[in-house]
Amino acid sequence: MNSIIIFPENLVDFLYWIKETTETFWNKVPCEELIYGAKWQPLTDSQIDELELKYSITFDFEHRTFLRILHTIDKHYNEEEEEEKNEEYVLYKKTESEELKRVREFWYPPYRPSLFYNWITEKEWIESRLVWIENLFIKDILGVNKSWLKSWGPRPKSYEEQIQIFREWYQKAPRLLPIQAHTFLMAGDRYGLNPVMSVYGFDTIIAGWSLRHFLIRKFAEELGLSKISYDEDYPEGYSVLVKGISELDMLQTIRLDDTVIPYWKEVLTYYNYPGGKCWQGFLISGEESTL
Repeated sequence: MNSIIIFPENLVDFLYWIKETTETFWNKVPCEELIYGAKWQPLTDSQIDELELKYSITFDFEHRTFLRILHTIDKHYNEEEEEEKNEEYVLYKKTESEELKRVREFWYPPYRPSLFYNWITEKEWIESRLVWIENLFIKDILGVNKSWLKSWGPRPKSYEEQIQIFREWYQKAPRLLPIQAHTFLMAGDRYGLNPVMSVYGFDTIIAGWSLRHFLIRKFAEELGLSKISYDEDYPEGYSVLVKGISELDMLQTIRLDDTVIPYWKEVLTYYNYPGGKCWQGFLISGEESTL
C-alpha cells in the first residue's frame, strides 16, 4: 500500500497534505496523549513581513510558505523536562552565579519551546538561535578544538584575525534560519538543494536534503511511512522509513559527494578523518538508516 503513495509535487499542496494528514492522525490518538488534537498554527503574510523587519532576516519562498501553512503546533510531543529530574542539574542551578544563569537562560530559555519554534511567542528562543551558529563556530575556532576550514587559508595567530576571516566567510554563506531545536533550513531560492541541517558548530550534519525530506522524516509515523525493523542488536525493534516510494527512495539515496551545497558542504565534511569514511547519505549501499 505504501508503495503507491505519491507526494504532492507542488510545495503548497505538499504542505497542506502534511497539515491535513498529521492533524487527522493526532485527532485519532488516545485522548490521554499530549499530542491529541494538536493543530498547526500558521502565520499571516503580514506577520512574516514583520518578523523579517524585526530580526533583519529574509525568509525565502520555501521557508515563507512553510510558515504560512504550518509554522508550529499548539502542543508538545512530550512536556516532561527530563533534566529537572536530574539531581546534579538541579543542584547546579541552585549554586550557579547570576552571570552564569543569565548566559544559560539566553541559550536555553527557562521554558520548553514548541515542537517547531513559534516565531511569535518564543522571542527568547528565536533570538538565541539567530546567533547560535556564529557563537558556536567561534567557540570551536578559539577553543580546544582549534577548528579551521581549509578554504580559509593559513590560520592567523591572532584571535581577532581568525574571527574576522570566519565572519567574512559566514556573511557570504547562505543563511541558515531556525526550524526546531538546533536544526536550520538553508535559505536561498537560487540553489537547487536547500537542506535542513543540524548545527552544533563544526559538528554539523544533514537532517534532511530538503524541507520536504525533513518533514517526511519528522512525521514518518503520522504519514504512514515508517515500519518497525528488528535485528540482533535491537531485538526490541526500531523505526525505519519504508522503501518502494519513488521520491522517498530518491531522497534517501542522495549522496553528499554528488550535492552542490555552497560553503556549508565543507563544514559537513569537516570530520572526515584520514582513513575514515565521511557520512554520505541516509540510505547508502542498501543499508537502512534509522529515522
